[in-house]
Amino acid sequence: MSATSIAASVIIPCRNSAGTIGAAVRTALDQTAPPLEVIVVDDASTDDSAAVARAAGARVVTEGARGNAGGARNRGIDEARGDVLAFLDADVEIARDWLERVALAFADPGIVAVGGTIVNGRPGRWGDLDHLLIHSEWMDDTPRACGAFPTMAIAYRRRAVGDIRFPATNLGEDIFFALAVQQRGGRIWYDPRIRIVHKHERLDRESFWARQVAAGRAMYVIRRQLDRPGRILVRAPILLFLYPHLWIVLGRMLRKGMAWKALALFPWLVAGETARNVGFLRARRDARTATGAQPEPAR
Repeated sequence: MSATSIAASVIIPCRNSAGTIGAAVRTALDQTAPPLEVIVVDDASTDDSAAVARAAGARVVTEGARGNAGGARNRGIDEARGDVLAFLDADVEIARDWLERVALAFADPGIVAVGGTIVNGRPGRWGDLDHLLIHSEWMDDTPRACGAFPTMAIAYRRRAVGDIRFPATNLGEDIFFALAVQQRGGRIWYDPRIRIVHKHERLDRESFWARQVAAGRAMYVIRRQLDRPGRILVRAPILLFLYPHLWIVLGRMLRKGMAWKALALFPWLVAGETARNVGFLRARRDARTATGAQPEPAR
């Protein structure tokens, strides 16, 4: 495999990730097409994240006040020197050919960003459920253009980004960013040969529930502000109880030959979807309270 050379700045936002940031930095540095630099933006951590990242070989930029994932990535953009902005999460171990495959994809001038297959790095009931409910869209084997991609591991052309920046939040900031970049022209590409191993924290029932509630909150924020599939749920939340996302996830599992797993996990998938509905409804309630119960945006 040959690739056009790219000058990539790998940007890793980090908040209390001392247990995973070292591996993330090492995999970013150990590329077949080495990056120009690896920048870790320490988002006011209270653990040893900065020291671990520095020891692993990263340049560390420390934020004095918390800016959330979006704000930390914005600081990374401002610090970066590369023509490619390669975002990586602090709990991800990326394949060695990541940047090489990005360079190959960027041979097509119409592609402005490249993501890949998200792999569950913490198998087990709760980790599997979390992966399926949040990342099942990114486990198929077909290369394609896509509307958006998580900023877990995705590389953007810097000229395509321009002055666009992330919302300084942890709620769907990657989707807002991706769509804003696409509005300037170009496609986001999914290359299933890129392996993104998500080494999220070990989950139990309580933390799994909390993550799905947070996902539901993000779903509301995104669909309230953007014209995304499922926006009708903002105006007609009763439709949540038809569990539309659950059937999408089950369909993806069946296409991957995971029928038995879908059957075994079905009650827990329903529970996870219920938590997402709870988060969606709480976010809707909070928004309506903050705006004096103004009508939801028209579709």
